[in-house]
Amino acid sequence: MKTPLQPNPKLVPLDRVAKFIHQLTHDVLNGLSAIDLETAFIAEIATDDEVQAEVRKLREMVSDTAKMLRLVSQRFQPVAVHPITWAAVTVMEELRTRLQTEFPEESQAVEVENQFTTESLLVDLDQTLSAVMEVLRNAFQFRKEGARVKVIGMAFDGQAVIEVREASSVPDNPTPPEQWGSELLLSTRPSGYGLGLHQARQIAEAQGGSLEINQARSELVTRLLLPKNEGAKE
Repeated sequence: MKTPLQPNPKLVPLDRVAKFIHQLTHDVLNGLSAIDLETAFIAEIATDDEVQAEVRKLREMVSDTAKMLRLVSQRFQPVAVHPITWAAVTVMEELRTRLQTEFPEESQAVEVENQFTTESLLVDLDQTLSAVMEVLRNAFQFRKEGARVKVIGMAFDGQAVIEVREASSVPDNPTPPEQWGSELLLSTRPSGYGLGLHQARQIAEAQGGSLEINQARSELVTRLLLPKNEGAKE
């Protein structure tokens, strides 16, 4: 009689998983690139307008899938930050620009309020804005239909705070908002990967800050806290 196989309790190190995902992403992207080249060739030789339209749709689907794969692979890599001094008002201006670029449709429902004056921040601007975009992506998933989202930049208790508020419809689940993003691959959405808020939290902590998420009645408040550059003159 065969002995039943026993489950292997040995855990795979995260860096090995990240390396595997990076390699898998590379291989799949090569396949998608080949598909894109073939569709480009079809577009050149096809004369039917309907065929041309369908080829364009196919190329867009390939592009979107490739973008998603790159993003997933990136979120498994260690967070690296290179802080330099930025005027807080400049950070908020860049936030507006990034918002309109990444979320051209959703940005119409977002109000950005800058309460900073002369404060300076010692941050990695690109990574910080990426963290805010992840928070906003989450807000767009949970906000009530038609509700607006408010982003506020302000100084509070020796720290710089970028706060995102939305009237939310967070479903009942065993993971309270305070713990969102605390563990990798833990998502409250059936279609979610549990990577975005975890990445935002890692970026905040790598810069000496933190990410706080609280649900108050029907409002979800997410705060990205970053230390001010105390050595800069205000």
